[in-house]
Amino acid sequence: MNIAGRQGQQIKGNPAVLVVEDDVLIARGIQESLRGLGYTVMAIVSSGEDVLQYLTQRRPEMALPDVILMDIRLQGKMDGIETAGHIRDQYDIPLIYLTGSADEETLQRAKITEPFGYMLKPFEDRELHSNIEMALYKHKLQRKLRESQQWLSIILNSIGDAVIAIDVNGNVTFMNPAAQYITGCPEEKTYGRPLSEVFTIKRNDNSEMFTLKSLINNEMIDLTDHVLLLPNGQLLTIYGSASPIKDDNDGFMGIVITFQNLTELRQVQERLSNQRERFISVLIHDLKTPLIAISGYTKRFLLGKAKNDEDKVKIVSNIQNISDYLLSTIEETSRLLKEKADLNSFSPQYLQFNKILTAAIMNCLPEMESRRVSLIVNNHETVHHSNIAHITMSGDQRQLITMIENLLGNATKYAKSSIQVSCYKEGMNVRLTITDDGPGIEDFYIDKIFDPYYQVPGSLKGTGLGLYSVKKVVENHKGSICVKSFVNVGSTFEVTLPCDL
Repeated sequence: MNIAGRQGQQIKGNPAVLVVEDDVLIARGIQESLRGLGYTVMAIVSSGEDVLQYLTQRRPEMALPDVILMDIRLQGKMDGIETAGHIRDQYDIPLIYLTGSADEETLQRAKITEPFGYMLKPFEDRELHSNIEMALYKHKLQRKLRESQQWLSIILNSIGDAVIAIDVNGNVTFMNPAAQYITGCPEEKTYGRPLSEVFTIKRNDNSEMFTLKSLINNEMIDLTDHVLLLPNGQLLTIYGSASPIKDDNDGFMGIVITFQNLTELRQVQERLSNQRERFISVLIHDLKTPLIAISGYTKRFLLGKAKNDEDKVKIVSNIQNISDYLLSTIEETSRLLKEKADLNSFSPQYLQFNKILTAAIMNCLPEMESRRVSLIVNNHETVHHSNIAHITMSGDQRQLITMIENLLGNATKYAKSSIQVSCYKEGMNVRLTITDDGPGIEDFYIDKIFDPYYQVPGSLKGTGLGLYSVKKVVENHKGSICVKSFVNVGSTFEVTLPCDL
């Protein structure tokens, strides 16, 4: 690399400047001017190839320059404009061009790279100082603006409400994922199209159509009693609002529409209500049946049906066993309902997932042994933390243990003879799979098993909250879960969670 002069040590608080200039005398003059103005000169390089090499091969502890002064005519195969294009694509550094000519062709090429300044040689120190300070200030503002835009984009893309923006001509300029899902229209197919081609908003009673003109002079339109008419003829009841977008001078710039799909929401609420009623019905049945048995045994005892001590002991023993079963059912239901409530509280901390997994397995081993179900962990028949890779992550310890215990408990309940557990790290994710050799689940029910209170017809008795709890824990940890199941072969639950490198 051709560096005219040694690399400068940056003075704390002083902006660092990288100079790209192939004329040694001019470069030295710029260096003296910069130092006189209080800037740090990081280095002086004479070609585009040299500056790219300098940026990519700098020491790890060295920061990037705060600004680059780039001569347009340079030694080597690349001129300053082509070099600036490469820098803009890879780095966020403000750049100021230096040139001895200002012809129109050069100016047009330079504009494409979006420089922060354009200085004609020769220039005074005052001009150099003002250009650098303006470049630093504009770059700082642009960075803050980008950060604000990124935060806004994250928020709009994360919320569950549909958000759609329309310009002054009524054309769609933005649709967040929720809006794309509800309307069934991906943003790339709707951007720039008139809103009327995407959907129509009107009142439930068909008395009034929603139009762009109706919002120009209004502050907001309540969309409570409105429906969404899609091009395929589908009608969706919505709840939301439409508001004009105005600039600082109160000028009309467009419209933002936000809404929720009440049709889908009502369907979900109705499904949850039905499942809740079924859960309560099953629970009442589970409590009523043993209570009837206890009542029957008690009547037999009181009516003197027990003829001897052996019969009396048998009746009391049956009552005791049924009472224990009742207590167990109540405690299990209470535990799962508490888990469901606790899912709303998320307390992440730095933890070792391999230790979490080992602890959860040890908690479930007694039940597996009582059912004579064997366990294989990462191809080992013995459970030991050394059989599981060291994996660190941020998570809620209580929720993660509960998730694994629910998956293992579900597998234990249905397994014929064995359960296989594997846990491996893949890049920035941990992948946990739990496989049983049970009866399996028909494809029709796979999408429903994570719904609260849902139980697959013919399944063993339960509350329908265990797998719901599993999915909520996975979602709380920004992970994913999938199920592969084959009837009469078994089921595999695969959980993927983000972890540390």
